[in-house]
Amino acid sequence: MMGAASTSNSTVGDEILASRSEEAGLVQAAVAGDGQAARELVRLFHRPIFRFVCRMTGQAQDAEDITQETFVKAFRSLDRVDTSRPLINWLFTIARRTALNHFRSKKEWVELPPEAASESPGPRQDVERREEVDGVWAKARRVLSAAEFQVLWLRFGENLSTAEAAKAAGRSTTSIKTLVYRARQRLLAGKESYS
Repeated sequence: MMGAASTSNSTVGDEILASRSEEAGLVQAAVAGDGQAARELVRLFHRPIFRFVCRMTGQAQDAEDITQETFVKAFRSLDRVDTSRPLINWLFTIARRTALNHFRSKKEWVELPPEAASESPGPRQDVERREEVDGVWAKARRVLSAAEFQVLWLRFGENLSTAEAAKAAGRSTTSIKTLVYRARQRLLAGKESYS
C-alpha cells in the first residue's frame, strides 16, 4: 500500500534537478548576494518543503507560513551550510523544527480535507489513485503518533533513504527503521498511537 504513495508522488529527486555541484554553486552565489540564485533555490525546494510541512500540519495556510519561515531561517544561515551534503536534508530539518515550534505555540488544529492539500487533478486514473493515496495518508495522520507520521512521510512521501530521513528528522537510522516498522504495523491494525 505504501508503494502506491511513493509511486504516485513525484520524488524529491525528480523535482530537484540540480546536482550537488549546481546546488553548491547556487548556495555560494546566494551567499554572495545573487538574488537570482536565491530565487532558484526557493524554486527548486519550495514544493517538497511545503508538502512535508502540509502533511505535518494538515493546514495549507500554516504550511505556507512555516515554509516561508523555513526559507527565511535557511537564508540567514546559508553561509554555514555544508554544501557537500544534499541541501534538501538541511531544509527538511529546519522545516521540521519550525513546524514543531509552531505546534507548541498553537493549541487548536483544524483538519484540512485531503483534497485541499493535493495537487490539481489529472486524468481519471490519477485522480482515483491520488484519492486512495490521500486516504492512506489521512488514516496515517489519525492513527500514528507525530514522530511515526513524520518519519513515514519522509521515507515514503518524500522518498528519502533511511539515512536521509534520519538526518532530516534528527534521529538515528535505527530509530527511523523502528518507527517505520511500528507505523506500518499500526496502519495495518488501524490502532491509534497515544505516544
